[in-house]
Amino acid sequence: MRSESTAPDLARLVRVYSDPLQHAALAALVVAPLAARTRQRVLGTAITAALVIDLDHVVAARSARPRNTTALSARPRTHSLLTAAGVGCVAWAAGGPWHGWAAFAALASHLLHDAGDRAAPTPVLWPWQPARQLGRRTQLLGTFALTIGSAAAGRRAVRA
Repeated sequence: MRSESTAPDLARLVRVYSDPLQHAALAALVVAPLAARTRQRVLGTAITAALVIDLDHVVAARSARPRNTTALSARPRTHSLLTAAGVGCVAWAAGGPWHGWAAFAALASHLLHDAGDRAAPTPVLWPWQPARQLGRRTQLLGTFALTIGSAAAGRRAVRA
């Protein structure tokens, strides 16, 4: 009986502790078509943005303990496209359009990944819509659209 109760615990631990790796990998995947066509180091921007956003869990939970940061009833409001657009604009102003796109696309892929699971609701469309989960189909379609956007940005970067 003991192995039955520890299996779900182990699966949850793997999901929780591999989450940063999943977000970094998705950010790299989404921005790769742009990174391949520009000399700018946009992958670093994308991966940094995809990882740093989760510091909002620590602030919201008032704790850095994973059991507290993953026990929130909803993900923080900064897990929204409004935040992704704002960070994208700041990155654009600081590093140029390709860094702006990389930051936005990485954050949007992070939000889609979070909204695709069955965990706490994600406020993707805050302040216009309440926090909710969008499902894996929406996550996959959105991630594909972001990757196509990166490919289009990469074509534009070659011309620039």
